[in-house]
Amino acid sequence: MALWRVLRDAASRFPDRIAVTAGGRDYTYADLDDRVERVAAGLRFQSLGPSDRVVTVLGNSIEHLTLLLGCFRASLVAVPLAPWTPAVHIRYVLRTSVARGFVASPAMLETVLEGQDDLRPDVTITIGDPNPPHRILPWEIVEAGPSDPPDPPDPRRDHLALIVYSSGTTSRPKGVVHTQERLALRVASFTKEIQLTESDVALVVQQLSRPLPLFGQVLASFQVGGRVVLHEGQAKGFWETYQAEPRATFVVAIPALTRELLANPAAATADHSKLRLWLSGGDAVSAALQTKFQLTTGRDLIEICGMTEAGFYAMNPASGPARIGSIGRPLEGIQVRLIDPMGNEVGPDEVGEILLETPGVMVGYWNDTAETFRVLRNGWLHTGDLARRDADGFLWLAGRLRDMINRGGRKIAPPMVEAALGEHPAVLQAVVVGAPDVECGQVPFAFLMLRPGAVLPTDVEWSHWLADKLELAAIPVGYATVEEWPLTYQGKLDRARLVWMAENGGAPV
Repeated sequence: MALWRVLRDAASRFPDRIAVTAGGRDYTYADLDDRVERVAAGLRFQSLGPSDRVVTVLGNSIEHLTLLLGCFRASLVAVPLAPWTPAVHIRYVLRTSVARGFVASPAMLETVLEGQDDLRPDVTITIGDPNPPHRILPWEIVEAGPSDPPDPPDPRRDHLALIVYSSGTTSRPKGVVHTQERLALRVASFTKEIQLTESDVALVVQQLSRPLPLFGQVLASFQVGGRVVLHEGQAKGFWETYQAEPRATFVVAIPALTRELLANPAAATADHSKLRLWLSGGDAVSAALQTKFQLTTGRDLIEICGMTEAGFYAMNPASGPARIGSIGRPLEGIQVRLIDPMGNEVGPDEVGEILLETPGVMVGYWNDTAETFRVLRNGWLHTGDLARRDADGFLWLAGRLRDMINRGGRKIAPPMVEAALGEHPAVLQAVVVGAPDVECGQVPFAFLMLRPGAVLPTDVEWSHWLADKLELAAIPVGYATVEEWPLTYQGKLDRARLVWMAENGGAPV
């Protein structure tokens, strides 16, 4: 099935049911389908055709949602970015994707395109200014659609639908390309896995520019006739939206955002009786965060693991006991292998690289054939993630190949060192990176977030503490405390910045 049909089928089955609540308004499935049809016609009327790329830099709003769905309906390729994406990154995406469309706020358009006339796409649209400057279209024209639109051709299942760019903190950003059919398969599989029903209310707090909220919440809800509530302010005002009717049953938030939300006193006083699922992934979910969530809500924080290239591939059970620290078991229909550097499968509880075989895998990296063939081999996606599998089939992440520390030929996995440091009563959370070293190439350096009132142990005290937990080469050569973790603009831990800090003895840079 083509992706655009998810909404069309829902509108035919539940036309009068509320599909989305956004900006204080309710939209039925019939309303939303009509809006999407008009937006698709409006985009085509501006001479945008099949496979043309449209870059969007917008927040959570009904306009952004109908724009993305309109792109899918019109056989265009959506290239969504979060509203706080740095201008230099947006320019890179516009150039490398060879975008023919660009939609953003007036301020963002001015910031990105100032002095960049050669970069301006053929169709540039702004939301929030009904009278924009010359050569920029107001959203109202696109949203209204042409007065007498022709019947649109239905997008094929193999049409490209989406390009998601990586943040580019450790290498140049890559565009991950997906087709309509593969994304639709992802939606159907995930909806079944989390047992979503028409009674669920998905509260979308993360940006629609990320695949998990868009496909795992919005389109998954459409699949069963559920309801979606778009929250526009990230952490700001979240608990008010959470408490309002209709009450949320399903939330997705990366660990950093979940931590920020739980730090609000309103989290402790909120009524969590309707909450059924709170999924967190995209970065490490610490035991401290798991405990804090359980104490605050009375529910388990369900860890999920996925990647832009393959979607969600492992999850702790949506019902039943979770294994804290594990990313869970592979989802139905997804094959997982763990291999050693020679390509041989490893045994139980042995660490190996994760390989995935899934019908929802990307078709490749945009204009990067060499990298595509490097990671997609014989039908298997080489993820670069390391994990072990226990006797019950649960997967436990052990770091990333690129994060492994090579100390004079000895390979050190940061999670192993982090776990040993985390056992110390003074430590709330630990992160270990490889600091450049003239003699050894790299040496482990530890960053620690301490518990309130705790004092950082001395290097000698650390050596005694770790002596029976780690081999000598794995004991960090330095330690530094942090009040908060550096994050990428996508909200994930910025390990590259920690490496720079380690080069400076742990001082912020």
